Amino acid sequence: MLHRVQPKPEPSGYLALVLHAHLPYIRHYDRDDYMEERWFYEAMTETYLPLLEVFDRLTADGVDFRITMSLTPTLLSLCTDPLMQNRFAAHLDKLIELADKEIVRLRRDARLLPLARMYAERFRKLKQLYEAAERNVVSRFRHYQDEGKLEIMTCAATHGFLPLMKTEEAIRAQLATAVREHERLLGRKPRGIWLPECGFTPGVDRILKSLGIDYFIADASAVAYATPRPNRGLYAPLMTPYGVSAFPRDPESSQQVWSAEQGYPGDCDYREYYRDIGWDLGWNDVRDWEHIRPYVLSTHERVNTGIKYYRITGKGTHREPYNPEWAKAKAAAHAGHFMFNRQHQIRHWAAQLDRKPIVVSPYDAELYGHWWYEGPLWIEMLFRKIGFDQHDIGLITPSAYLNEYPVADTGKLNESSWGRGSTVEVWLQGNNDWIYRHLHEAELRMIRLATKHEQLTLAAGRIPVSLLKRALNQAARELMLAQSSDWAFIMDSKTVVEYACRRTKDHLGCFRMLCDQIEAEQLDEAFVAELEAKDSCFPAIDYRDYVAIERTSPIPIIRDADPWQQVLRETAHRPNHVMLAWEYPPKYVGGLSRAVCDVAEALAARGDIVHVVTSAHEGAPDFERRNGVYVHRIPVLHSYDTDFYHWTFEMNLAMTDHLVRWKEHGGRIDLLHAHDWMVYHTARELKMSYGVPLVSTIHATEWGRHQGRLHSALSNKIHHLEYRLTYDSERVLVCSQSMKREVQTLFQLPEPKVLVFPNGIRLDSGDFDPQHSEEAARDAKRRFGVEDRPVLFFIGRLVYEKGVQTLLHAMPRIAAYAPDAVLFIGGSGPMADELKQLAAPLGDRVRFTGFVDDETKAALYRAADVCVIPSLYEPFGIVALEAMKHRRPVVISDTGGLAEMVEHGVDGYKALPGHVESLAWHVSDLLLQPQLGHRMAEAAFRKLRERYLLERIAEGVAGEYRKLTHEQAPVLAGSV
Repeated sequence: MLHRVQPKPEPSGYLALVLHAHLPYIRHYDRDDYMEERWFYEAMTETYLPLLEVFDRLTADGVDFRITMSLTPTLLSLCTDPLMQNRFAAHLDKLIELADKEIVRLRRDARLLPLARMYAERFRKLKQLYEAAERNVVSRFRHYQDEGKLEIMTCAATHGFLPLMKTEEAIRAQLATAVREHERLLGRKPRGIWLPECGFTPGVDRILKSLGIDYFIADASAVAYATPRPNRGLYAPLMTPYGVSAFPRDPESSQQVWSAEQGYPGDCDYREYYRDIGWDLGWNDVRDWEHIRPYVLSTHERVNTGIKYYRITGKGTHREPYNPEWAKAKAAAHAGHFMFNRQHQIRHWAAQLDRKPIVVSPYDAELYGHWWYEGPLWIEMLFRKIGFDQHDIGLITPSAYLNEYPVADTGKLNESSWGRGSTVEVWLQGNNDWIYRHLHEAELRMIRLATKHEQLTLAAGRIPVSLLKRALNQAARELMLAQSSDWAFIMDSKTVVEYACRRTKDHLGCFRMLCDQIEAEQLDEAFVAELEAKDSCFPAIDYRDYVAIERTSPIPIIRDADPWQQVLRETAHRPNHVMLAWEYPPKYVGGLSRAVCDVAEALAARGDIVHVVTSAHEGAPDFERRNGVYVHRIPVLHSYDTDFYHWTFEMNLAMTDHLVRWKEHGGRIDLLHAHDWMVYHTARELKMSYGVPLVSTIHATEWGRHQGRLHSALSNKIHHLEYRLTYDSERVLVCSQSMKREVQTLFQLPEPKVLVFPNGIRLDSGDFDPQHSEEAARDAKRRFGVEDRPVLFFIGRLVYEKGVQTLLHAMPRIAAYAPDAVLFIGGSGPMADELKQLAAPLGDRVRFTGFVDDETKAALYRAADVCVIPSLYEPFGIVALEAMKHRRPVVISDTGGLAEMVEHGVDGYKALPGHVESLAWHVSDLLLQPQLGHRMAEAAFRKLRERYLLERIAEGVAGEYRKLTHEQAPVLAGSV
């Protein structure tokens, strides 16, 4: 009687086990005794060959399985390199020899002898497996790929951390090289990629899509905090705006394996990684040292041999022998526990979603076998249990899931990594941040060379075309190898830091020598050949991947040589003071632009050499001499939408590169003056690199803007940058005594370090004529159609702390005393729509002008009967000075630096901040008593001339500059 085989029920959801297999390029062609090269031997012995064994056993037993691995291009290069293949085969022979000697050494030790025999047998089996694969494990992984059991992803060519690269060209070159290498060695283009360190930054997805990549693995935070928030949470991929799917890492399953406290690898029945005979033997016994010495480095540095006899038995000195059977049983139990938890997870989410959920569990491949000796066995047990002991879970690869569910939600992913805090911190902090200005400079140089020599036959000059191509390709290799994220990671973890620093410097040094020779058209073929022998990865590399996307990029400082030389001559013989500001005219966002411009131009009028380095603005020249100030406007190149905080980081990279080129081409930097936190990174980098003094101006604080609260992670980041800027500065300038108290308290600064220099204003000859002022006021009222109406004027950024909402709430009370009063609100900002809705019931009594140019703003001041500044927080308030200059009476809030500018009832009124009744009464009183307002305005104008003229303020700032640079005061024209 025949029994019909029952089909296996459809699973409720899927598990995608993802292993990231990566090693940096640790091939050393001249020597075989580098400790770092043993990373490759250990990974082969303990991870890659054991995983192939698992695949072989599962296949032999008819267990259907699916698994995803990334094989990075550097790892593929090592595995297929004949030199490394032969060295690893010799390493296996030495391990077999050592294990045989261990059997003899331990012949009387009944506890450890079985383990020595186990290792001898194990190493022989691995050698047999390796030789059967003709020493090419890539061919064996490719076999399981072609069988449909294994999906192989790629990675960036040298595992470069993409979010910290400066240019799109460099990111694209890393990815294009990887795709090319993957196809060459694995016979097909990759559908998926493991972004190095899971580092995602918006815009990378567009490049991935152009290279045919359909998906990548992302940290959970990338998807969890996407915009809009994903409907399916972390249990389905999220598609980016460019059509690439992000599979988020599942935190729950990751924790069960990765956690140092609760993770499986820490169980007491598993093998102890840190008790290796390479470290244990020979400390007290000469014979033991002679026994182990041939198997450590030739320098007698101790290394792991892979022979470890003890299980994990606590932190003390006591150790118990390893028991393989106990470990096997525990691996089976842990596999069952992992499966049980995934079943519950999948059942729960299957009931919530419109499709089968997928749990993506990604890990470093080297965790399995190398760090966790039983890890490959655990995978085998898990796959066997999933195949035969349950029906809820199906094993799947990301590509297969996309085939089943090609339509997904779309969202903008959060910038993230799988490092500390899901940020870039591991790869950008005090131990490794020095590398990036060198890497970024190299990127730009590679782009220039690749673009110049894109058509080799037209650009070779005196160099043979074939040699020039080899040199350009080798330069691309050296740059990519220097970009490896492993070096920054090692510097952060403080392991083999000297090696990581040396590798970074060596590759950059080789890169620069190649570039120098190419630019001089004097290539040394022997030198090129030596580098090709030393760093021989990626035979299909193509330097043209670096050709500039925009042919004008990167932009030179000054496009024409003659003006450039003229600027160098003009600035060569006196100190150059360099100001850093994110905005500068004609770019106006807040008051910072005007404040920086005023002091810069006043200093230049004294004869000081002042440069302002700022961000580019549409329609403004990249470089100009404007009213005596050398203005450098730097394009901030980025290929994606980003928030302001992250944009400022890109701006700092661009500013730093620009100033490094300025310095290297003969420009002077004698003092830096940074304006607010937005330019901190450039200020610190230049100060530390060139040893120049740093002055900073704090125009406002994050704490103050939010009325004494730091209510978000972003606010805390900005606050920390403000602290670091003040800490690194020799002088901290503020605009008022109130700001001095605030800055000293917040950042714990010594009193002498913080100096008060108020913002200032210029007076023209016509400003001294009261009759002219009144005539101009009548003309201005006619211009705006309010000849017979009292006019109130506010100008500023439309944000909460400016208090416009308080003024609007006060308008009905003001109208009770002055029914025809009209309020002009000048400026723009994020609260504009909200404020317009609030003002709608007031009809034409409130008129929003939007952004106004300087001429229109001056006309509105002249038309005003009262200027109102109702700020809730105001470090200074230069608009009050502008009102005083135009002889307009002011009502200000009694807060911050504003309060110091006005003596209540003498040269203006001070209302309570945020108090509607107080503001309404003071404004109304001035409208009802115009003569009182006139007297106050005249008193304010006299105070303006005495305290707030820019010429006086610039002299004080210049004096501080002189103290820091030890410069003599200049002899000005007309001086005695």
